Amino acid sequence: MAPRDKYKKPKLEHQSEQIDGNEASSVEKDDRISLESSSDEEMTTISHHYFSSTEDDGFSIRIIENMKEEYGLFVWPSSIILAEYIWQQKSRFSGVNVVELGAGTSLPGLVAAKVGAHVTLTDDSNRSEVLDSMKRLCNVNDLNCRL
Repeated sequence: MAPRDKYKKPKLEHQSEQIDGNEASSVEKDDRISLESSSDEEMTTISHHYFSSTEDDGFSIRIIENMKEEYGLFVWPSSIILAEYIWQQKSRFSGVNVVELGAGTSLPGLVAAKVGAHVTLTDDSNRSEVLDSMKRLCNVNDLNCRL
């Protein structure tokens, strides 16, 4: 068995930016978010999740989060762990079908799609704001997931 230090641990970073009504500095022009009220502005952020083993093979996922909601519109810590696992095991996910149940902000499903999985995202059909957010996140990250 090879020593553990021979394996390079994948790099995972997380950043959040507060949306203040102006365009966030690292958000492209087409990714602007329209907010309905100033209270929504204060509660909405864009988190950037970076996945990389080397300088050449990485990517990032942008998630629009609303901290005002009880669930479904913010990234749970467990989803970051699952997304990192998918990245570490990316060869297992390439070309397979993946269904994320209760996807919410869809971070694990979006990472699976980036590494080549055919992804279906699901959540509570009565929560249209969550389903709309999932569609928007697929567009922002230039991914074609089924909903």
